[in-house]
Amino acid sequence: MTATDRRRLIVRAAGELFIVSGYSGVSMDDVLAVVGGSKGTLYRYFSDKSALFRAAVESLCDEWSDPLHRFSPSGGSLSDTLVALGEHFASIVLTPEAIALHRLVTAEAGRIPGIGDVFFTHGPAAGQAVLARCLRPACDDGLIEIEDPLRAAAQLYQAMLGDAQMRLLTDAPRKLTEAEVHASIVEAVRIFLRGVSGPRAGDRG
Repeated sequence: MTATDRRRLIVRAAGELFIVSGYSGVSMDDVLAVVGGSKGTLYRYFSDKSALFRAAVESLCDEWSDPLHRFSPSGGSLSDTLVALGEHFASIVLTPEAIALHRLVTAEAGRIPGIGDVFFTHGPAAGQAVLARCLRPACDDGLIEIEDPLRAAAQLYQAMLGDAQMRLLTDAPRKLTEAEVHASIVEAVRIFLRGVSGPRAGDRG
């Protein structure tokens, strides 16, 4: 096994343990018990548990967001493209694992330097960048008028999934059903496009 493969194995095992048991509930010995090897090898890759946690958060976010980076518009209308992308977001950020990681990072953000930035950069920011890439061509073609595609992407994302995500994060008594999540995405896209309609909006289909 190469050093890269060994590191990847450690990070994956740690990520799974952190999601199940939380940050304080996992020790370096717990990780070793899963992956085997010596403490010397483990500490050669990660100076302490916080460094391992940062690596695990980065790896999990990258793994989950990978389908987004491979998202390709189907050739339909801009509305259909944005709704499809919203469904991709929902399939990632509303899973029990993603919610558990979000809660965990929020809980530890004040104690582990840089963990919030790692999570945002490899999670929300990565998704927003993909959404912005879908908005820019429509803006260039005059279908919509927005000053900052990235800011508009962040706002559209919150309109599509903010309510559903917050209910899950806070364990609200009532969560949205899949049908309600879909309806929220569709309505958010409809309102967004109406608000940013450009001179060629009638061409978008």
